[in-house]
Amino acid sequence: MLSLCMIVKNEENNLGRCLESVKDIVDEIIIVDTGSNDNTVDIAKSFGADVFYYKWKNDFSAARNFSLDKAKGDWILLMDADDEIDREDRKKIKKLLEDEKIDAYLFETISYVGDKPGTDALSNLNVRIIKNKPEYRFVGAIHEQILMPILKHGGNVAEVPIKVYHYGYLNKNIKDKDKRNRNMTILKKELRKNPDNPFHNFNMGTEYMALGNYECAYNYFKKSYSALKNVKTGYTTKLIVRMIMCLNQLNKIDEALSLCNKSIEEYPNVTDIVFLKGMLHHRLNQLQEAIGCFRKCIDMGDPPLIDRFITGVGGFKAYYAMGEVYMDMKEYDNAIISYINSLKLNPLNKVILYKLSNAYFKKHDENTAVEKIMSHFDGSPEAFVILSDILFLNGRYQKSLKCIDMALNSLKNNITYYIKGRTLMYLHRYNEAVEYFDMIDSGEYSCDSAIDNIICRLLTGKNIKKPMTILKKDFIEAYRVCFKFDLLVKEGVLSPLDEKDTRIYTDIIFLIFEKLFDIQEFDLFEKSLNMLNMVNEKDVLLKLGKLYFRHGAYKLAEEELTRSMKLFDEIDDEGFMILKILCSQNTEKIDA
Repeated sequence: MLSLCMIVKNEENNLGRCLESVKDIVDEIIIVDTGSNDNTVDIAKSFGADVFYYKWKNDFSAARNFSLDKAKGDWILLMDADDEIDREDRKKIKKLLEDEKIDAYLFETISYVGDKPGTDALSNLNVRIIKNKPEYRFVGAIHEQILMPILKHGGNVAEVPIKVYHYGYLNKNIKDKDKRNRNMTILKKELRKNPDNPFHNFNMGTEYMALGNYECAYNYFKKSYSALKNVKTGYTTKLIVRMIMCLNQLNKIDEALSLCNKSIEEYPNVTDIVFLKGMLHHRLNQLQEAIGCFRKCIDMGDPPLIDRFITGVGGFKAYYAMGEVYMDMKEYDNAIISYINSLKLNPLNKVILYKLSNAYFKKHDENTAVEKIMSHFDGSPEAFVILSDILFLNGRYQKSLKCIDMALNSLKNNITYYIKGRTLMYLHRYNEAVEYFDMIDSGEYSCDSAIDNIICRLLTGKNIKKPMTILKKDFIEAYRVCFKFDLLVKEGVLSPLDEKDTRIYTDIIFLIFEKLFDIQEFDLFEKSLNMLNMVNEKDVLLKLGKLYFRHGAYKLAEEELTRSMKLFDEIDDEGFMILKILCSQNTEKIDA
């Protein structure tokens, strides 16, 4: 008999997916609720779960152990509400329970990160099935562990290639549940008790890394690394990989490469480290060395499950990275081969398809490139949507329009309306574009659509009330920027934003700049530049210089990047590289 044990709180958006994936393989569902005020409990009961209530004490182990105490099965399946077992792999689970010599099984957890599943993911091994024994209990208030207690009591543990997809680290879920703040509060309490604990320091570093504070993250990782003193744990290589990532973000490239080389000697089977070394060489423009690293990754394949962290480094990700390097080398044939190999291994990753399409346009004339791109599609409405977007991004607006019209024959939703409106906008057919933008009043693409709608309406003298209503309801920062943009255009009035932190407003302003420059509405663009006086960010001239450079306005780019250095002492690696390129171009002209 197999019992599912879970602890939950406010998981109405996830629980049904999880329970649906296991309902046919478990004999008992134990749900311990720690204070939900949504429909979580009702969903659990609809699957026949036994629901118990537990007062939350800022201790994950205590709550989990309470759930284990309720299980009647010989075996226990451990899941979180935002987990889902792979559809094919779930069939393998019953067979595992027949082996009396094994006490626990480790499955691979694929944690999706970013905005949506499938874009990117990280890998970890986690205990998922245990024998129901009273001595097998969780320890640790957070990032609770059960493997060590099992091993301590002589239990035998096996790794099995069964995948569990985890949705909890998607940006929306982290923001909605305020996971970072919750985790760090508990970790700080644990570190006060034991400041040198390597596991707690590792986890605190992970939280800071997720927040983008790489300096703090690296300091915690370094403390964890020192405390381990060459002791190899289940997270040692993941710690090293994170340290290399932080050093890269902190522009300590030599230090990062040194750690790569040292770690490759100690852990020769960990493909992740070789992959990161390749990325560092690419960043240093050491292109042949980068290619060599990525080829080695492909030869190595993915690392052992226990060391696996960055998914795909032994396959699709290495091929993709090779494609990027070959594009920089202008070796488009090799880039195309690399991207195709990557796409074969990960056909659901549309980013690869976009990169492949870009390579086709670099290599072939327009008609041949389009023909090559279309060979990767099946003719479905969804395929025409993607194809339209690819053609749009490559500046083939008329062909993009034909493809989105094909999709609209049978697929009418926010994405098709938005792509049609956006394409019409870039063809300067503003009145027609407004008609499609007006069809989107909520949900996906509503913010982008409303901003584009406002630009089209300002260019044609129309009232902007309708799109402004959408922004005011759900996107207040964009509403404030567009309100001032409208005043600036119509009345020449400019007023500053009251907020001290204007970063989010700066991003919206530059989104408007980008669109106006793209559609070559330079009069309106010149007016809109006055909006930079509303914000107090020091890097606005740096961002403006980069925008000019992307659009081929090299003289303006040089002027703004130079002003950024003189007035604000602001320049970064990308800006410095752009200035080097522009200076070399000027030198070539003088020599000529």
